[in-house]
Amino acid sequence: MRVSILPLFLTLVLLSNVSVAAPTATTTLDSQPLTGENDPYLSDKAAALREPAPTWQLGVLAGYGGGHIIENDEWSQGVIYGLRIANIERERPVWDLHFEFNEHNAIGIFGAHRWNLENDRFYPYARLALGTFLDPDDELGNIVQIKRFRARGGVGVGDSFFFEMGVGLAVVGADLYAITGYGFNF
Repeated sequence: MRVSILPLFLTLVLLSNVSVAAPTATTTLDSQPLTGENDPYLSDKAAALREPAPTWQLGVLAGYGGGHIIENDEWSQGVIYGLRIANIERERPVWDLHFEFNEHNAIGIFGAHRWNLENDRFYPYARLALGTFLDPDDELGNIVQIKRFRARGGVGVGDSFFFEMGVGLAVVGADLYAITGYGFNF
């Protein structure tokens, strides 16, 4: 197929959009100075009727976990129940305090930071937590035993209804968990 350059060139030149500068630098609209009175379209009459944005979230959760939770050198696994209270910044939870109860009477207390990965409809996040497991039989020994402290990392999806799974590491070994829950904003 033979293409003639001159008709192609003229076609592109004639079909291109031509921009034209404004003929003058002034407009025909009259400017009005600002006054100190309220704008009737942007009045603050409805501001008192609006509900304040929630600043806290209380999450109720359940899941399944397993690992070396207490220093008894055995892999224990079972059902997990818990509570998570988080503050809300920029409409999403960022810092939280996590309380966990398992069927072996160990109580987990974790402080965590959440990084919200994207602003899509699934609300994915990554979470890093530091905490400890407390055994009711050890009384004050829970606080001073470094074997109880652990770091946990997890990934999850969701805001009000959430699902999270992750792994924890400590001197006594690792633990795995998967939880789901619902957060009540207030």
